[in-house]
Amino acid sequence: MTHLEKKQKTNIALTWWATWWHIFPLSSIYNYLKEDEEYDFIWVWEEWGLEKEIAEKNKIPFYDIPAWKLRRYFDWKNFYEPLKNLTGIFFWIYYILKYKIDIVFSKGWYVAIPLCIAAFILRKKIYIHESDTVSGIANKIIWKIATKVFYSFPHDNIDNKKFFVSWQILNPELLEWIKDLYPWQNTRLWVLVIWWSQWSSTIFKALLKSLEDLSDINFNVILWEKNKHFKNDFKKFSNVEVYDFLTQKKLGKILKTTDVAITRAWATTLWEQSAFGIHSIIIPLSNSAGDHQAKNAWYFKEKFWSDILDEEEKLEIEIFRRLIKYKSLRKNWLNLSWFFTALKIIEKEIRN
Repeated sequence: MTHLEKKQKTNIALTWWATWWHIFPLSSIYNYLKEDEEYDFIWVWEEWGLEKEIAEKNKIPFYDIPAWKLRRYFDWKNFYEPLKNLTGIFFWIYYILKYKIDIVFSKGWYVAIPLCIAAFILRKKIYIHESDTVSGIANKIIWKIATKVFYSFPHDNIDNKKFFVSWQILNPELLEWIKDLYPWQNTRLWVLVIWWSQWSSTIFKALLKSLEDLSDINFNVILWEKNKHFKNDFKKFSNVEVYDFLTQKKLGKILKTTDVAITRAWATTLWEQSAFGIHSIIIPLSNSAGDHQAKNAWYFKEKFWSDILDEEEKLEIEIFRRLIKYKSLRKNWLNLSWFFTALKIIEKEIRN
C-alpha cells in the first residue's frame, strides 16, 4: 500500500475537568478505540490536574488551554476572565488546524467551551456526554453547537436525532483482571466504602464510630487524596482493608466481590455498582451543582431500590441500621450485559 492509499486517521480531542469520575469515561473511550489504527488522540485541559497524569501514562499528547471558569455567584473575576475564552477560541482555531483535529469529545466544564466554539467555527464534529441527571452550564451552552449529545440518564431532550440516551460510559479496564463473570459467594457481607472528596469527612467519622459493632462484616475503604488522614484510624480494625487509591483494574476485582457499597452519587460510580450487581447506599453531596447528586440518587432509588441517607440526620445510626439490615445479603449476578453499550453507540456515531 502506498502512502497515498493509506487511510487518513481521525484525530480526536478529549476534554474534561480534573475529577476521576469524569476522566475515566474519557479514558474509557481512549482504551476502547486505541487498538483501532483509525484514531489518534490528544487531551485538553489546564496543565495541572489528573488529566495530564493519565495522558502521559497513555502517551496521549497533552495541551493546556486558557479558559474562563463559569461562576454561579458574584465574583469580580466574572468581569474580566471571559477574555480568557476569547483568547482560547483563537488559540484552538490555530491548534485544530495545526494538529488536524476532526472531532472534539467533551464531558463538559468550562475548559470545553472555547475548544468547542473553535471546532464549530471550523465545522468539526462535536460530541458531548452528560453523565448526570442535571446538566451543567457549560454543556447547556455547547448543546447548541454540538453534533450529538449523549445522556447517561433518560432526558426530556431526547429526539433520536441529536439528543439520545447512550447510558453511562464504563471503563473496559474494570474487566481486565476478572477471570469470569460469576460473582463470589462471600461467607460474610463485603462492603465497599468509596468517597473521594474533601466533603466526606462527616461520613468517614460516622462509619468509624460504628465499626466496633460491625466486626462480622468486611470492608474495603477507598480514601483517595483528600482523606488519607483517616488511614490509621481504619487500619485499627482487622475486618477493614484500606486503600489510598485503586486503579481501575484493581477496582474491578473489588467490585466483583462487593455486595453493598456506601457511596456518594457520582453517576459513573453508581452505574459501575449497578453493572456489578451491588446494592448502593447513597449519601448525596448536599451542595452539588443543580442538586444533581440528589437527583442521581433518586433515579437509582426508583429504578434499582438503592437506599438514600441524609448526612445531616443521625448518619452514624442510619449507616449502622442499613448494614445490619443487609448483613445476610449476597449478590448472585453481575449485570454486565450493557457494559459496552455506550462505547458501541459512541463508536458508531464517530464512524458515521
